[in-house]
Amino acid sequence: MLFRSHSQKNFDSMMHLTKAMIRYLWITGGFVLVGIGIIGSFTPLMPSLVFFLGATYCFARSSRKFLRMIVSNKHVGQQILDFKKGRGMTVGTKIRAITVMLASMFISAFFLVKIVWVKWAICFTALGVTTIILAWKTKNE
Repeated sequence: MLFRSHSQKNFDSMMHLTKAMIRYLWITGGFVLVGIGIIGSFTPLMPSLVFFLGATYCFARSSRKFLRMIVSNKHVGQQILDFKKGRGMTVGTKIRAITVMLASMFISAFFLVKIVWVKWAICFTALGVTTIILAWKTKNE
């Protein structure tokens, strides 16, 4: 077909616009998740790697440039690659994660919370998370 109809041109331009909008939504979602991940890096009890993994997924669907930036980041890039390849956590990372988590939960359970069942819930959560971290594969440094 040499000449496309006017409606076909409109449809093609609309599809192009829709793909561009979806791409920008993925990029925006990626940056929102990076922002939350950065906040999580400094906030006890808030994981950061989960949000960086989500950002990686968003960037993989939208922008190779931003995907390369997050994977090559000196703070989280190696953790993302290790998670993706199923390598596990280093002993040092496990110790830091458990120490920070237990310290913040200890402060919450014994100094901030007054309700007994909530104190128990915090303690059981700490025990569960510690078990999960210890069960996760240990990577050689």
